[in-house]
Amino acid sequence: MERETTQFIDKLIGLGILRKEIEADIRYIYRCSQKLELPFLDYMNIRDLVEMGGYEDDSPLLAVLICMFGVLQEGSLCLDLDEEKLCTGLLSFIEEQEAGEIAREFLSGLSRDKYKGLITRNGDEYLPLILSETKGRKLLYFQKFYLHEKFLRLRIEALLTAEPAFKIPESTIEAYLEDIYSPQLSVRVSKGGLPIEQDKHQVEAIRLSLRSQFSIISGGPGTGKTFLMVNIIRCLMRAGIGVEEILLGAPTGRAAQRMTEAIQYNINTIRGPSEDDKGLLNLKGSTLHKILRYRSYDHGFYYGEGNPLPASVIILDEVSMVDVVMMEKFLRAVDPTRTKLIFLGDKDQLPSVEAGAVFAEMSDGIRAERFKGRLTVLEKTYRSGANLLRLAKQINRGIAPEYSTLPFDSALQLKPDKWAFVQNDGVRAWRNHIRLWTDYHYLRPIKGDSRSFKDLIGEACGMDHAELLNSDPGLEILGEIFNRVGSARVLSLVRNGIYGCTGINREVADYLSLEFGPSAWTKEWYFSGAVIMITRNDYSKEVFNGDVGVVIREGRGVYRAFFPRSGSYITFSMDLLPPWELAFAMTVHKSQGSEFHDVLLVLPEDEAHRLLTREIVYTGITRAKKRLIIYGTESGLNNALERQIERQSGLRW
Repeated sequence: MERETTQFIDKLIGLGILRKEIEADIRYIYRCSQKLELPFLDYMNIRDLVEMGGYEDDSPLLAVLICMFGVLQEGSLCLDLDEEKLCTGLLSFIEEQEAGEIAREFLSGLSRDKYKGLITRNGDEYLPLILSETKGRKLLYFQKFYLHEKFLRLRIEALLTAEPAFKIPESTIEAYLEDIYSPQLSVRVSKGGLPIEQDKHQVEAIRLSLRSQFSIISGGPGTGKTFLMVNIIRCLMRAGIGVEEILLGAPTGRAAQRMTEAIQYNINTIRGPSEDDKGLLNLKGSTLHKILRYRSYDHGFYYGEGNPLPASVIILDEVSMVDVVMMEKFLRAVDPTRTKLIFLGDKDQLPSVEAGAVFAEMSDGIRAERFKGRLTVLEKTYRSGANLLRLAKQINRGIAPEYSTLPFDSALQLKPDKWAFVQNDGVRAWRNHIRLWTDYHYLRPIKGDSRSFKDLIGEACGMDHAELLNSDPGLEILGEIFNRVGSARVLSLVRNGIYGCTGINREVADYLSLEFGPSAWTKEWYFSGAVIMITRNDYSKEVFNGDVGVVIREGRGVYRAFFPRSGSYITFSMDLLPPWELAFAMTVHKSQGSEFHDVLLVLPEDEAHRLLTREIVYTGITRAKKRLIIYGTESGLNNALERQIERQSGLRW
């Protein structure tokens, strides 16, 4: 990257675009900006912008544009031009004294309209950059994000002021609640188990969802969001809303599939379901793109502002993962006078990978006064495990937990509801530790069963796929295989490197393939027993981005991938699968919405890595149901506790 940047600057000088006398300043800014790890395309865009405006020699503008691309990469919609905040942004790649001087010089030029060839105020002209001055704030946007944010605000306001399309009397709402929580009709914790508790926050969330045209429900892991979603839909159906009038959506295919599975599981726990309840078994979740009918030929959608979705109710789950652009496009297709909209998510979880933090900003009880009366926060946790819950709450508040480091082999022996911190002692120790983890979870028998994951794969290889899918012994083996797959996962904050999920997956696969079949691994990069994850939706096969499967070499020698699906399984030959990757380890981002008995959370080697934040550590920790190992350095963990994701936007409700 540094070589490319040097060549780029030399080219600018050679073309006469960059004056020789300011070359040192420009080189300094570009060299420092390597800390941001911007893609080279961003530098090309910066070049185009300064050429377009005639500002090739303006080093303060150049630094601010680099800073702007940096905050966009972090997920912000804009750059806050408050002098102190701008200086802080520049400090991420420029020394303190220079950052202060650059910030002041740029702001001085901006106040004199020096950049009127590139920056317009409040969108009055068609220029690439827009300066928004509202409520005493100066925010610099690229036009795309300015417009999406502006229209998103208008659509949210329309939802907030819309009257309910169908009004349900309070007495009727109370009758519905009494009905769905009655012994015969209550959703239960499991088939034949106890009825779910009538929690006051959940009951209030149901009331709010039935009264309002737009409502928001936030709750952490284990707070019963899926129970709640099912009970809301049951009440809506009792109010006369048909299954065909309800849409369930989520940002990813896997999250949408989990909505389907949650409904089927919960309805099947009811002792005496009504006909309305049974009708819910036909309700399926879909991705936002599928609901809007994405058109690949023009990258647009069938449903939009002039053609709204024909639904009476839309429930969106995992809304924290939806970025500003997708949210605005989706709400474009929602008629607020006709369609009831319900958002579900966790306000403390990681925001979307792309720009914006819409759900967190709407769920912030301090700043989001506009949503008062539309927001319910679920507080009671039903998941067992007081220690892990306490740790998650401490991390969420930025409080350093008390701990002593443990050797890795001791951490593997933790009792339920325990966690441990293992010190990173270098690459050689790490490779040994990841093999210990692999051996423990995939090659050894587990307590209460004499068979290991390897043994189960061996039994499955003795059957063909028809026998595995249709016989009791085959289904029992597949069930045990996926129980093991779902019981343990390595989570990394990053994708690349020895501590990233790609490197970890390679380490695990190299080790396991020696036991399961090295020849296939060498030729095809998979082997019998490989845990894989789909990375692109394939609606024709009904496999989705985030679906986790297992490769099995069936009795006839054909390698097939098996995936769990609503109490059963589906299978495809490996050469017919959409794109996939190994999934013994995955990023914390990809793990959202999933839970595992045992989690190994790996912090980056770089103790100042930009991804080390409170939110990402909280999200990783809350994936663990029974045991957790945090692997890294004490200073890396402390750095994460001190940093919260602060995405800049103009969305101040």
